[in-house]
This record gives sequence, structure tokens and C-alpha cells, in this order.
Amino acid sequence: MPGFNWQTAIQRLRTPTLLARLSSSKQYPDLISTHELNRLRQLAAQAIPTSLDLNLEVHHKMLGEQLSPFAKNGFEFAETRLYQHGDNVRFINWRRYANTGQLFINRFHEERRPQCWILIDRRASMRFGTRVRLKVTQAATLALFHLFKAQRQQFDIGGIVLNEQSHWYEVKSSSTSFQPLIQHICSACPPLPDRADDQLAQNLRLLKTRLAPGCLIIVISDFIDLKHADLNILNALSSQHTVSTLHIVDPIEKTLPTKGQFQILNAEDDSLIQLNCSNSNSREHYQNILQTRLDNIEQQLTQSKTLYQQVDSTTELLSTTLNTTS
Repeated sequence: MPGFNWQTAIQRLRTPTLLARLSSSKQYPDLISTHELNRLRQLAAQAIPTSLDLNLEVHHKMLGEQLSPFAKNGFEFAETRLYQHGDNVRFINWRRYANTGQLFINRFHEERRPQCWILIDRRASMRFGTRVRLKVTQAATLALFHLFKAQRQQFDIGGIVLNEQSHWYEVKSSSTSFQPLIQHICSACPPLPDRADDQLAQNLRLLKTRLAPGCLIIVISDFIDLKHADLNILNALSSQHTVSTLHIVDPIEKTLPTKGQFQILNAEDDSLIQLNCSNSNSREHYQNILQTRLDNIEQQLTQSKTLYQQVDSTTELLSTTLNTTS
């Protein structure tokens, strides 16, 4: 990442979470260039089946033909009920009227294409990177690849983008309708002030209440604010949908440098702790804290029966290897 000086950046450890601050005078380009966007479309077109696709095939035999739970005018008969004022008279069951003298209406299931929802985290902790790229850039690459792949599989696609506020993009079917979501995913990510919020859990709860069973939900985040209490909502989602969780991790969150001094924010009292990475005892202490956090996230996401995968932010995904890493 050109212009990024790791040695002088302020590092923060929050529960613990490492964050970096870049120069405010820097001009921030889009996360994904037009060339990279076209490359992702090509890779999605060439993608071979993955464990995610196989899981969808097993759990959704009628994928592409599944019926909506909403009874409307369609092709599959749902029920006959008493006529109510305002019902469409074209669907009156005249034979039953002749037999009973009462007006009945035939109702039908509406046929709908399956839905794919992509939730991408672009909050402060994702706008961090010590090598190659920001975590949010890797998240954007994965989000776009899955979006293009879902489009080829004829999913209706919706999206949720977490910034300082949550932005919802309602389900669309045509490729032109996806453009606002694609542009938002690709847009630049200058540093944000670090503030605690509960956006991830809140939006997962909204997905639970708003979606009919049988959707594909892809959540891309570093999950720094994942709490044990969130397991209930993840379990509920996984019981009704196919949920894929892609956990983005920067190399320093797995292995601290062996040299250098850094400032770490103690989340409990907002005090600054001096971390001397040249001191093996100090480095080992915080390394254990970081590893415990990563292990806890993985354990919670796998226990909730999501399709969990940890993705290093430095991994080159704009290659044919993307077909086997998603």
C-alpha cells in the first residue's frame, strides 16, 4: 500500500482490534478499478463449483423454482377461501359457487427466483492494512465476485453496506439495477473515527425478520464486534438460509512484528499502552490476546453452522485461485 508508514502509524487494540490512521491529505482512489471489475466478471463467469454451491444444491433442490410464501397471482394453486371485498373477480371459483351459493376465491403462489444477499463491512476497523491492501479492499473483491457469480446463477440480489450508517439495497433482478450497489462497494474508504456500534448484529436481525426461508446470505467482515449473544441470531439465520461468513484478517492480527514500538489503546479505560515488539515477553503476551480473539471468532461462526472461511487480506484473489477460495 504506497505511502503507508507502518512505523509511525498509531495502532489500536480493541477487544483487541488493531486500527491504522493514514494521512488526511491523501487522495483516496476507488477500492476496485474498472480493469479489476472486468476481471472479476470474467472470473465469475469461469468459476467452478465450490463447497458453497454444493451446499446450496443439497439444501435447495428447487433452487430457481422455489415458491414464494406470499400467496399472489401465479401458476401454482395455493388455496380456496371465501371471497372478500376487493378480491379480483377473475379468480372466483364459480363451480363452488354453484354448489354452495357462496363466493370463493382461488389463490396461487407467486413464483420467485432465489435471493442472494451480500453484507459487506466497510467500517473503521476494516479500513486498515499493514501490507499490500486494506482489509476492506479484500472484502470488496470478494463481495463483487460473489455478486457477479450470483447474477450468473440467476439470483435476485440485494445488499447491505455498513459504513458510519447502514445502507440497504433492495433485491433487484436486472444487471443495471445492481450498479448503485456495485459503485458503493467500489467507492473509496478514507479513514473513519473509531466508534463502537452494533450495526452488524442489528442488520443480521433485520435479515432474519425480512427474508423468506431459502436465501443465500454472504457476510464479509472482520467481525470485531461479534458477541456471544449474536450466536442466537446466526443460528436462526443458518437454520433457514445458507449463510457464508468470510472473515477478513490482516497479517499483523495473526503475527506481530519482531521489532518496533507501537501505541495500543486499552479499550477498558482508553489509556495508551506502549508495546515494544522487540521485547519478546510483551510481544508474546499481546500475540496470545490477538490469537485468542481470532480463535473465538472462528469458534462462534462455526458453532452457528455458517460456512466459515478466514481470508488473509494479502492473498491475491484476482487470479484463477479465486475459484477455489470462495
